Amino acid sequence: MSRCRRFAQLLPILVASLGAMALPPALRAQPAPVANPDPKGLLGRAHAAYYNLSARGFKQYRFQANPDWAYLLGDLAKTNPAAFSSAMAIFAKVRFDVVVDVNGTAKVSHNNVETPNEQARAGMNQVYDGMDQMLTGFFQTWHPFMLQTPFSSPGRALNLEESGDRIRVRWVEEENVKVDILMDRTYAVTEMKINSPGFDSAIYPAFDRQPGGLVLASYEADYQDKSGGPKIHVKVLIRNRPLQGLVLPSDLDLTAQIGESNTHILVAFTEASLERVPPVGP
Repeated sequence: MSRCRRFAQLLPILVASLGAMALPPALRAQPAPVANPDPKGLLGRAHAAYYNLSARGFKQYRFQANPDWAYLLGDLAKTNPAAFSSAMAIFAKVRFDVVVDVNGTAKVSHNNVETPNEQARAGMNQVYDGMDQMLTGFFQTWHPFMLQTPFSSPGRALNLEESGDRIRVRWVEEENVKVDILMDRTYAVTEMKINSPGFDSAIYPAFDRQPGGLVLASYEADYQDKSGGPKIHVKVLIRNRPLQGLVLPSDLDLTAQIGESNTHILVAFTEASLERVPPVGP
């Protein structure tokens, strides 16, 4: 089996996992006033607790996404060094350029590398598509925690409950999509559950507490398609770095499990640049 074919079989596992965590549109939208009163000001303080790149002038993030092919192909290097060398020669020429806008939409483009035959070309096309879906899925999940805050439900009635050191926020989106968020007394989300007619999903984020607010550092997620597909579990570790005064992701460590199948991939963001909104005023 060619290295391209083997990789093409592995990557969709991770792709499916990250795509499954795409959040409802309202969680990716601009914030709007909620319909119910918040007499204790909980939501206002919760909004203020997050880093919120949009409020800091974020407009566009550009970078090159570089998977660690040698790490991914580590087993092949041990069992078939010649095949490993051939695969690395191909993958070393691949380039993925990514642009992330203020809505969390990631546009992924790539070059087309020469392959030895049509079979390898088909495998590379799956790799291109897989990286596209993986990166767009990651930024859909990253967006509500970093570009806005997780509580941006435009005009919908929210149900707030306090119990001990926990605060729970619930609301219902269109098409009977139910959102349930649990946070601690520092307003850090510890659990976000989404229930819809087609799937159930849950995300368990963790944050770095930086001077500017909560910064997403990692998350685990579970996804279950109600049509009967296998349960998916994802773990994503994020390395953040400052760029032109804003904190942005620079490296991802992604693990996904579907049934008995596992995928682990490392991706570095290089050649990064940031476009910011010009300041208002004289």
